[in-house]
Amino acid sequence: MALHTINPVTLVHSKPIKKGKSNKPKDGWVLKKTSGVVREETLQKTIHSYRMWFLFLKLGLELEQQKTTLIVKESSNVVTDDGTKTQIGTHTTTNQITKRVIVNNKKYEGWDLEQVLENNFDDWWFGSNGCNEHRYLFVSDVKTHLLSVGDEVSSNPNHITIQFDKRSRLIDVIDGLRQKNEQEKLFNSAEREKFNINGRVRPDTLLNRYNCLVLKLLDEMTNEEIITHPLQYIRQTDNGNSTGYGGKHYGRTVFDLIGGTKKSFGAKQILLSVCDGYFVKHPTKTYLE
Repeated sequence: MALHTINPVTLVHSKPIKKGKSNKPKDGWVLKKTSGVVREETLQKTIHSYRMWFLFLKLGLELEQQKTTLIVKESSNVVTDDGTKTQIGTHTTTNQITKRVIVNNKKYEGWDLEQVLENNFDDWWFGSNGCNEHRYLFVSDVKTHLLSVGDEVSSNPNHITIQFDKRSRLIDVIDGLRQKNEQEKLFNSAEREKFNINGRVRPDTLLNRYNCLVLKLLDEMTNEEIITHPLQYIRQTDNGNSTGYGGKHYGRTVFDLIGGTKKSFGAKQILLSVCDGYFVKHPTKTYLE
Protein backbone atom coordinates (compact mmCIF):
# COMPACT_ATOMS: atom_id res chain seq x y z
CA MET A 1 0.00 0.00 0.00
CA ALA A 2 1.03 3.58 -0.61
CA LEU A 3 2.59 5.42 2.31
CA HIS A 4 0.81 8.50 3.61
CA THR A 5 3.19 9.45 6.42
CA ILE A 6 6.97 9.32 6.68
CA ASN A 7 6.69 7.01 9.71
CA PRO A 8 3.82 4.69 10.67
CA VAL A 9 1.23 6.11 13.06
CA THR A 10 -1.13 4.58 15.61
CA LEU A 11 -4.62 6.03 15.98
CA VAL A 12 -6.37 5.67 19.33
CA HIS A 13 -8.78 8.60 19.46
CA SER A 14 -9.63 8.94 15.75
CA LYS A 15 -11.91 6.31 14.25
CA PRO A 16 -13.84 6.04 10.97
CA ILE A 17 -17.55 6.82 11.21
CA LYS A 18 -19.77 3.97 10.08
CA LYS A 19 -23.21 4.41 8.55
CA GLY A 20 -25.89 4.94 11.20
CA LYS A 21 -29.17 6.64 11.85
CA SER A 22 -29.16 10.37 11.25
CA ASN A 23 -30.36 12.56 14.07
CA LYS A 24 -29.60 15.93 12.53
CA PRO A 25 -31.38 19.09 13.65
CA LYS A 26 -32.80 21.58 11.19
CA ASP A 27 -30.02 23.07 9.09
CA GLY A 28 -28.35 25.97 10.83
CA TRP A 29 -30.48 25.78 13.97
CA VAL A 30 -29.98 24.43 17.48
CA LEU A 31 -32.56 24.21 20.24
CA LYS A 32 -31.57 24.83 23.85
CA LYS A 33 -33.77 24.50 26.94
CA THR A 34 -33.01 27.07 29.65
CA SER A 35 -35.16 27.88 32.69
CA GLY A 36 -38.02 25.86 31.24
CA VAL A 37 -38.02 27.79 27.95
CA VAL A 38 -36.83 26.37 24.64
CA ARG A 39 -34.66 28.94 22.90
CA GLU A 40 -33.67 29.04 19.25
CA GLU A 41 -30.03 29.62 18.41
CA THR A 42 -28.50 29.99 14.99
CA LEU A 43 -25.37 28.52 13.41
CA GLN A 44 -23.53 29.70 10.33
CA LYS A 45 -23.59 26.12 8.99
CA THR A 46 -25.23 22.86 10.04
CA ILE A 47 -24.05 21.24 13.26
CA HIS A 48 -22.61 18.41 11.14
CA SER A 49 -20.11 20.89 9.70
CA TYR A 50 -18.76 21.66 13.18
CA ARG A 51 -18.71 17.96 14.02
CA MET A 52 -16.47 17.34 11.00
CA TRP A 53 -14.24 20.27 11.98
CA PHE A 54 -13.93 18.69 15.44
CA LEU A 55 -13.05 15.26 14.00
CA PHE A 56 -10.36 16.62 11.67
CA LEU A 57 -8.91 18.64 14.55
CA LYS A 58 -8.88 15.57 16.82
CA LEU A 59 -7.00 13.68 14.11
CA GLY A 60 -4.55 16.55 13.75
CA LEU A 61 -3.90 16.63 17.51
CA GLU A 62 -3.32 12.88 17.57
CA LEU A 63 -0.91 13.01 14.65
CA GLU A 64 0.89 16.00 16.16
CA GLN A 65 1.53 14.01 19.35
CA GLN A 66 3.34 11.42 17.23
CA LYS A 67 5.39 14.08 15.42
CA THR A 68 3.82 13.00 12.15
CA THR A 69 5.02 14.21 8.77
CA LEU A 70 2.27 13.83 6.18
CA ILE A 71 3.08 12.90 2.59
CA VAL A 72 0.75 15.29 0.78
CA LYS A 73 1.79 14.43 -2.75
CA GLU A 74 4.22 12.27 -4.67
CA SER A 75 4.22 13.97 -8.04
CA SER A 76 6.52 11.44 -9.72
CA ASN A 77 4.07 8.58 -9.25
CA VAL A 78 0.67 7.59 -10.58
CA VAL A 79 -1.81 5.40 -8.74
CA THR A 80 -3.24 2.34 -10.51
CA ASP A 81 -6.71 0.88 -9.91
CA ASP A 82 -5.39 -1.67 -7.42
CA GLY A 83 -3.78 1.08 -5.33
CA THR A 84 -0.17 0.38 -6.35
CA LYS A 85 2.17 3.13 -7.51
CA THR A 86 3.94 3.12 -10.86
CA GLN A 87 6.94 5.35 -11.36
CA ILE A 88 6.97 7.48 -14.50
CA GLY A 89 10.15 7.24 -16.54
CA THR A 90 13.33 7.83 -14.57
CA HIS A 91 11.76 10.28 -12.11
CA THR A 92 12.49 9.85 -8.43
CA THR A 93 10.59 11.03 -5.36
CA THR A 94 12.49 14.31 -5.25
CA ASN A 95 9.21 16.11 -6.00
CA GLN A 96 7.54 14.60 -2.97
CA ILE A 97 5.60 17.18 -0.92
CA THR A 98 5.57 16.63 2.83
CA LYS A 99 4.10 18.70 5.66
CA ARG A 100 4.62 18.34 9.40
CA VAL A 101 1.30 18.08 11.27
CA ILE A 102 1.30 20.92 13.81
CA VAL A 103 -1.83 22.47 15.33
CA ASN A 104 -1.80 26.25 15.73
CA ASN A 105 -2.97 26.47 19.35
CA LYS A 106 -3.42 30.24 19.18
CA LYS A 107 -6.12 29.81 16.55
CA TYR A 108 -8.08 27.54 18.89
CA GLU A 109 -8.32 29.70 21.98
CA GLY A 110 -11.32 28.56 23.99
CA TRP A 111 -11.58 25.12 22.39
CA ASP A 112 -9.85 23.26 25.27
CA LEU A 113 -7.80 21.13 22.90
CA GLU A 114 -7.09 18.43 25.49
CA GLN A 115 -10.85 17.87 25.66
CA VAL A 116 -11.08 17.74 21.86
CA LEU A 117 -8.52 14.94 21.83
CA GLU A 118 -9.96 12.89 24.67
CA ASN A 119 -13.75 13.28 24.25
CA ASN A 120 -16.50 12.88 21.70
CA PHE A 121 -18.13 15.78 19.92
CA ASP A 122 -21.47 15.75 21.73
CA ASP A 123 -19.87 15.95 25.19
CA TRP A 124 -17.53 18.71 24.04
CA TRP A 125 -20.29 20.65 22.26
CA PHE A 126 -23.02 20.50 24.90
CA GLY A 127 -20.80 20.25 27.98
CA SER A 128 -21.30 16.86 29.64
CA ASN A 129 -19.29 14.00 31.15
CA GLY A 130 -16.70 16.39 32.55
CA CYS A 131 -16.37 18.56 29.44
CA ASN A 132 -16.86 22.28 29.25
CA GLU A 133 -19.59 23.55 26.94
CA HIS A 134 -18.15 24.88 23.67
CA ARG A 135 -21.21 25.49 21.52
CA TYR A 136 -21.12 29.16 22.53
CA LEU A 137 -18.09 29.55 20.22
CA PHE A 138 -20.35 29.11 17.20
CA VAL A 139 -24.00 29.77 18.10
CA SER A 140 -25.77 33.03 18.75
CA ASP A 141 -29.22 33.69 20.20
CA VAL A 142 -31.77 34.72 17.63
CA LYS A 143 -33.72 36.94 20.03
CA THR A 144 -33.23 39.12 23.07
CA HIS A 145 -34.68 37.42 26.15
CA LEU A 146 -36.37 39.01 29.13
CA LEU A 147 -35.34 37.41 32.43
CA SER A 148 -37.90 36.90 35.17
CA VAL A 149 -37.28 36.86 38.91
CA GLY A 150 -35.51 33.62 39.77
CA ASP A 151 -34.17 33.00 36.25
CA GLU A 152 -30.57 31.87 36.04
CA VAL A 153 -28.13 34.37 34.54
CA SER A 154 -26.34 32.81 31.56
CA SER A 155 -22.71 31.79 32.06
CA ASN A 156 -22.12 31.97 28.32
CA PRO A 157 -19.22 34.43 27.82
CA ASN A 158 -20.94 35.69 24.66
CA HIS A 159 -24.02 36.75 26.64
CA ILE A 160 -24.41 39.98 28.58
CA THR A 161 -26.96 40.76 31.28
CA ILE A 162 -27.92 44.42 31.79
CA GLN A 163 -30.39 45.84 34.28
CA PHE A 164 -32.72 48.76 33.48
CA ASP A 165 -35.36 50.62 35.43
CA LYS A 166 -38.55 49.79 33.52
CA ARG A 167 -39.97 53.21 34.39
CA SER A 168 -37.33 54.80 32.13
CA ARG A 169 -38.15 56.13 28.70
CA LEU A 170 -37.06 53.79 25.90
CA ILE A 171 -35.07 56.58 24.27
CA ASP A 172 -33.14 57.10 27.51
CA VAL A 173 -32.44 53.37 27.84
CA ILE A 174 -31.09 53.22 24.28
CA ASP A 175 -28.96 56.32 24.85
CA GLY A 176 -27.59 54.91 28.10
CA LEU A 177 -26.79 51.60 26.42
CA ARG A 178 -24.90 53.39 23.65
CA GLN A 179 -22.86 55.37 26.17
CA LYS A 180 -22.06 52.23 28.14
CA ASN A 181 -20.96 50.45 24.98
CA GLU A 182 -18.68 53.36 24.00
CA GLN A 183 -17.07 53.26 27.43
CA GLU A 184 -16.68 49.50 27.90
CA LYS A 185 -17.05 48.02 24.39
CA LEU A 186 -19.79 45.63 25.47
CA PHE A 187 -20.61 44.33 21.99
CA ASN A 188 -18.05 42.63 19.76
CA SER A 189 -19.43 41.54 16.40
CA ALA A 190 -15.93 40.51 15.25
CA GLU A 191 -15.91 37.69 17.83
CA ARG A 192 -18.83 36.09 16.02
CA GLU A 193 -16.69 35.74 12.88
CA LYS A 194 -13.75 34.14 14.68
CA PHE A 195 -14.53 30.55 13.71
CA ASN A 196 -16.06 30.95 10.28
CA ILE A 197 -16.31 28.03 7.88
CA ASN A 198 -14.68 28.79 4.53
CA GLY A 199 -16.10 27.06 1.49
CA ARG A 200 -19.14 25.00 0.66
CA VAL A 201 -19.86 22.10 3.01
CA ARG A 202 -21.18 18.84 1.55
CA PRO A 203 -21.67 16.62 4.61
CA ASP A 204 -21.25 13.20 2.99
CA THR A 205 -18.34 14.35 0.85
CA LEU A 206 -16.53 15.65 3.95
CA LEU A 207 -17.25 12.44 5.84
CA ASN A 208 -16.01 10.33 2.93
CA ARG A 209 -12.74 12.23 2.85
CA TYR A 210 -12.26 11.95 6.61
CA ASN A 211 -13.08 8.23 6.71
CA CYS A 212 -10.82 7.49 3.77
CA LEU A 213 -7.84 9.23 5.36
CA VAL A 214 -8.35 7.57 8.75
CA LEU A 215 -8.68 4.12 7.18
CA LYS A 216 -5.56 4.61 5.08
CA LEU A 217 -3.61 5.72 8.15
CA LEU A 218 -4.86 2.66 10.04
CA ASP A 219 -3.61 0.61 7.06
CA GLU A 220 -5.88 -2.36 7.71
CA MET A 221 -7.94 -2.42 4.48
CA THR A 222 -7.36 -2.44 0.77
CA ASN A 223 -8.76 0.38 -1.35
CA GLU A 224 -11.55 -1.90 -2.56
CA GLU A 225 -12.48 -2.86 1.01
CA ILE A 226 -12.61 0.81 2.01
CA ILE A 227 -14.94 1.73 -0.85
CA THR A 228 -17.23 -1.32 -0.67
CA HIS A 229 -17.27 -2.04 3.08
CA PRO A 230 -20.73 -3.11 4.36
CA LEU A 231 -20.54 -0.47 7.14
CA GLN A 232 -20.55 2.13 4.34
CA TYR A 233 -17.58 4.20 5.40
CA ILE A 234 -17.86 5.81 1.95
CA ARG A 235 -21.41 7.14 1.44
CA GLN A 236 -23.42 7.91 -1.63
CA THR A 237 -22.97 11.64 -2.20
CA ASP A 238 -25.28 14.39 -3.36
CA ASN A 239 -23.69 14.02 -6.79
CA GLY A 240 -25.46 10.69 -7.13
CA ASN A 241 -22.42 8.43 -6.87
CA SER A 242 -23.49 4.90 -6.01
CA THR A 243 -21.82 2.37 -3.76
CA GLY A 244 -18.39 1.90 -5.28
CA TYR A 245 -18.03 5.68 -5.63
CA GLY A 246 -17.60 5.80 -9.35
CA GLY A 247 -17.14 2.18 -10.35
CA LYS A 248 -14.26 -0.19 -9.70
CA HIS A 249 -11.42 2.33 -9.96
CA TYR A 250 -10.79 1.96 -6.26
CA GLY A 251 -7.21 3.22 -6.21
CA ARG A 252 -8.06 6.35 -8.17
CA THR A 253 -11.11 7.01 -5.99
CA VAL A 254 -9.10 6.76 -2.76
CA PHE A 255 -6.35 8.91 -4.24
CA ASP A 256 -8.88 11.62 -5.18
CA LEU A 257 -10.58 11.57 -1.77
CA ILE A 258 -7.30 11.92 0.09
CA GLY A 259 -5.15 13.94 -2.30
CA GLY A 260 -7.37 16.56 -3.87
CA THR A 261 -6.31 19.45 -6.09
CA LYS A 262 -5.76 23.19 -5.82
CA LYS A 263 -9.47 23.74 -6.45
CA SER A 264 -10.98 20.79 -4.60
CA PHE A 265 -9.37 20.02 -1.25
CA GLY A 266 -8.75 16.38 -0.38
CA ALA A 267 -8.62 14.99 3.15
CA LYS A 268 -4.92 15.76 3.64
CA GLN A 269 -5.39 19.39 2.61
CA ILE A 270 -8.44 19.75 4.86
CA LEU A 271 -6.47 18.27 7.77
CA LEU A 272 -3.59 20.69 7.29
CA SER A 273 -6.00 23.60 6.88
CA VAL A 274 -7.72 22.67 10.14
CA CYS A 275 -4.36 22.49 11.90
CA ASP A 276 -3.75 26.05 10.73
CA GLY A 277 -7.12 27.11 12.15
CA TYR A 278 -9.35 27.09 9.06
CA PHE A 279 -12.22 24.88 7.89
CA VAL A 280 -12.87 23.73 5.19
CA LYS A 281 -10.23 25.58 3.17
CA HIS A 282 -7.29 27.76 4.06
CA PRO A 283 -7.89 31.17 2.43
CA THR A 284 -4.44 31.31 0.79
CA LYS A 285 -2.70 27.91 1.02
CA THR A 286 -3.26 24.78 -1.05
CA TYR A 287 -0.45 22.74 0.62
CA LEU A 288 0.57 21.43 -2.82
CA GLU A 289 3.72 23.57 -3.13
